[in-house]
Amino acid sequence: MLFEALFAAGTTVLREFVRCTAVEVIRHTVEVIRHWAKSRSNKDSSSQQTNSSYSNKTAKNVTEELEIIDVEVVELERKERRDGHISRQDQEHKQELELLRTDKFKEYQELKSEEIAEDQCASPEDYETSTLDTDKVHILQFHMGQVVLEKKCSCGKAMILQSQKRLDGSLYQLSDFFWACTGFYNNLPLQCKRTKSFTAMDVGFLHKSDIFEFQVSNQQLSTIFDDTSVKKATISRIKSHLKEKDDEILCPVHHLPMILREKIHHSGVALDMFFLACPHTGCQQVVKLKSPAQLAAYLKRREGRGIL
Repeated sequence: MLFEALFAAGTTVLREFVRCTAVEVIRHTVEVIRHWAKSRSNKDSSSQQTNSSYSNKTAKNVTEELEIIDVEVVELERKERRDGHISRQDQEHKQELELLRTDKFKEYQELKSEEIAEDQCASPEDYETSTLDTDKVHILQFHMGQVVLEKKCSCGKAMILQSQKRLDGSLYQLSDFFWACTGFYNNLPLQCKRTKSFTAMDVGFLHKSDIFEFQVSNQQLSTIFDDTSVKKATISRIKSHLKEKDDEILCPVHHLPMILREKIHHSGVALDMFFLACPHTGCQQVVKLKSPAQLAAYLKRREGRGIL
């Protein structure tokens, strides 16, 4: 079994997995994470100052720091628009803030990974496994937009899960998904368009056992969601969270928790109503909630229960 990636919500992606029992997978994964956590701890202990500064911090603390940094960046950008130019001092300060933002995002990934490792090591009985195949493609959709930890592009930046478009409305296939560098959204010269295929063979997930959507097939989930009462209840629940932050979905450019919005013009179709948007002024990054699995994932993050 090979450790492939770790989502911010705590789900582990495993390669060469299906030939092992669930108990073996959990035991192996916990051992891998413990080894990783120990090596990270040894690395941090090499610098007493670094170890001290991280000791009481959480990933949530770092997202709050990222928001504070962004307030300063936005103010400098407003000043530049107002004056029509930017002073050398302000330009240097902005560059310092952008470098600090990059460092803080790295810190976020480290702390988030540590938190997930601690939970999986402490409570392996709370996790179970799912094999990925065409009937389980909604498991991938469930994680769309989430920060992927420990899955790095060759340029060093974090990667996220993306998918091809299916404008004809047909069901997605495993071959539609791929890893994409978050640097794709940066401006030149920092832009990176590298991608990696999502190898479907012998891949599985180690995830929380209380995700009921994973117990049904993709087709079954779509059928259940098509029930009028389920759809209405889902829309009502999601609308109650409009303008709220989603701490698990960070903008790939500004690394800020994205905000739930409702489309101004939509046809009333649940899969075309909601999206997550970056709160940074002028940023166009969005994550559309366009599948039953994505709507379920959002509600799971916000309320602890999906659509089932």
